[in-house]
Parts: sequence; C-alpha cells; structure tokens
Amino acid sequence: MGDWSKLPEELLGLIALRLYSVIELIRFRSICKSWRSSASGVNKNHSLSSPLIYFKPLQIILARAQANGQILSKYHGTVLSRATFFRVTLASSPDQGWLIKSDTDLKYRNFHLLNCLSRKALGRSRKLISLSEFIVSEIQESYAVVGRRTRETASEFKRVFLVRVQGGDHRVLVIGIDGKIRFWKGGIWNGIKKQVAQFSDFVLDEGLTYAVDTKGIMWWISSAYDIIRYGTKLHENITNGSCGEKRFVRCRGELYIVDRLIDENLLKRKADSYDDNAIVHFRNADYTNADLWEDGNGNDDFFAAQAHRFIHVLHDNLGNVSCKPFERDPPKTIGFKVYKNDEELLKWVEVKSLGDNAIVIATNACFSVSAHEFYGCLPNSIYFTDEKEEEIKVFKLDDGSITTMSESEQSCFQMFVPSFL
Repeated sequence: MGDWSKLPEELLGLIALRLYSVIELIRFRSICKSWRSSASGVNKNHSLSSPLIYFKPLQIILARAQANGQILSKYHGTVLSRATFFRVTLASSPDQGWLIKSDTDLKYRNFHLLNCLSRKALGRSRKLISLSEFIVSEIQESYAVVGRRTRETASEFKRVFLVRVQGGDHRVLVIGIDGKIRFWKGGIWNGIKKQVAQFSDFVLDEGLTYAVDTKGIMWWISSAYDIIRYGTKLHENITNGSCGEKRFVRCRGELYIVDRLIDENLLKRKADSYDDNAIVHFRNADYTNADLWEDGNGNDDFFAAQAHRFIHVLHDNLGNVSCKPFERDPPKTIGFKVYKNDEELLKWVEVKSLGDNAIVIATNACFSVSAHEFYGCLPNSIYFTDEKEEEIKVFKLDDGSITTMSESEQSCFQMFVPSFL
C-alpha cells in the first residue's frame, strides 16, 4: 500500500476543495502534517463557508413625536447567518444518532447549539466532541438575517435563501412578512414589480430557483429576477385554494410540497393603520454601517423619550410598504398534507406514506431524514413547532395525530436530546 502522506500537495489541495462540508475538511486536515498544510488556504474559500454579507434593514420603524410631528427612525444593522444541521453518532455505534443544530462552521470544533426547529440558543455548552469518538455528518444548511449586535433573528423575514454562484457574487433572496420576494443587490433590498402572489418558500432544483406561493403554485425565478409561473393551473392545485404555509422538501429523491393545515378560527386579523404621508428621514445616504438612526441632531434619546406611536414599513428600492401587522393569536397547526408532482398527470397528487422517512420542518429549512438512522425517530411523520413556540411536536401521517414533546413519555423525540450533552 502506498504512503498517502506523500501525495503531491497540488493533488491534496484539489481534493480538499471538493470536500462536502467543513466537518470533512477538519477530518482531512487531521490526517497528517502534509495534508494539513495542503488545506491551509481552503478554510477561507471553502464552498460551504458562509459569505459575510451585511444588510441594510428591510423593516423600518417610524415614530411620530408628540411635540412636533417629526418622523424618527431607528434600526440596528443585520448580517447573514448560517446554521447547520448535523447527524452525530458514536463511532462505536454508528447505526443510529442524534440531530443537532449549530450556528457556526465548527472552525474551532465548538458547538454553539440552537433549538433544532428554531434559532433559539440552547445555552453555552463546554462539551468538546472528539471526532475520534463521534461521527459528525452535515445534512442540511439554513440561513437567516440576524442582528449584528443582538444575534436575534430579524422578524421581517419569513424565509432567507442563498443561491451560491460559482466564481461570482452569491444571490440572497428573501420572503418578507408581506409574502413578497425581494433580493439584495447594489447595497439595498430590491423589490420585484407586479408580484401577484404571496410566497411561502424557495428551493433550488437542478440549478434553477423556484418559489411556491401560499396557494401551492410554483414559480420560476430567473437570474434576472423575473418571476414566471411554472407548473399546474390554479384549479388543479393543492388544498382547494387554501392559503396556508407551504414548504418544499426533498424526500426519496423527489421534490415534495408540505402543506401546513391551521385552525382558521384562531386567526383574528386587524390591519394596522398606515399614514401615507409618513416620510423616512435618512441621517445620511450611506447607512450600511450605522448602528442607530437619530433625530438629525445626534440625540438618540429623543426617539425613546417622545415617540408615542410607531409605524412599521418595509423599505426597498420601490419605496415604503405598510407592514400591516396582524393582531392575532398564533395559528395552531391541526395537521399536514404532503404532495408530489405527478409528471404524467401534470398535477400535484397527495402522498399518503413517506415510508421510512420523516420530515423535519425548521424555521428556515425543511428536509427529510431516514427514521431508522435516528434514535426514536418515527417513520412516516413530520416534526415541527407552532409559531412563537419552541416546543417540538410530531404529526403522524398515518392516523393524523399530534404528539407534544412535553406531554409524551414516548421516545419519539429522543433524537433531539443527545446523551453526550
């Protein structure tokens, strides 16, 4: 057998560039000195590393002061944040494992753990995971826009999607709380004119970017950011025209749509009034690095002391749009339906069984796993949380029942509770 440590450095460098994840890169670098040296420059340019992108705010808060009616505005800068889902198994028992989520690339082998189905931090963990004792596999990535100082998720975004462009600038697309698609370009959020739908999710399929709207219709998003309807007609589409949350998911090698069914009786909407005459006063033209907007006189406290009414607007290159926030109870999930596209019938058909697979619906990711590879994972099921809740629930596709983690003495949530933490 040849001496692997003596492979040409140029060849080792090419191999390192083709590794699937940061975890594989760490394993590669740990083989020997020559392998570590050959991959010394890969970390910075690795295809799966998170690009550092700073954003101006999409949502702007306007306040009308009691005294003089002056419009104020305040915001904190935001940045693109990458989170990664991992399957972790014991090296001595690799058949089953746990699902964990981290908001780092593990450059220093530290896990900054998050709730698997949201972005809430689980607290600081000083546990070091030795790659000689555990097998760590990256299975999914997700993106969010978070505050640069607070690291809290920006509430004006429903979905954040990164399209990697080989040798070019990555494309960032978002779905705002108004259901409209925007993209980041030229240092500003850009709206797309004449959007006739409210959108729910994105997917990259065979190099093309698609979106699904709340009625279950797929749309193709071109490289020029044109949105073109793609697929079945409206009356042939799913859920009889309901407008709930739709998510893309890959399962068994096919593209599915998951339709969340909610209790419509709990939705009590009340549109927020909006002053069409409200004007945003920018402190200066370049506010990329600004941390706080003031009253124009450098008085930060003026905002908090005198403002009595707030107006939320979404600001992009097309102007200001009222957020019209809803005063409602969080929608309660009562079930799910799963569909796949039948290419022969040219329509979406309902899927009654996922086989050995389970679907995991997180805040900014939706993916499937093989149930037998995770401790306690139920096949033919969907793991999820309700809006503004952290508690994990599981929906059983076969009988339509929902089990909550705190109410269950079963082991069906064991995969979210690693024994080594």
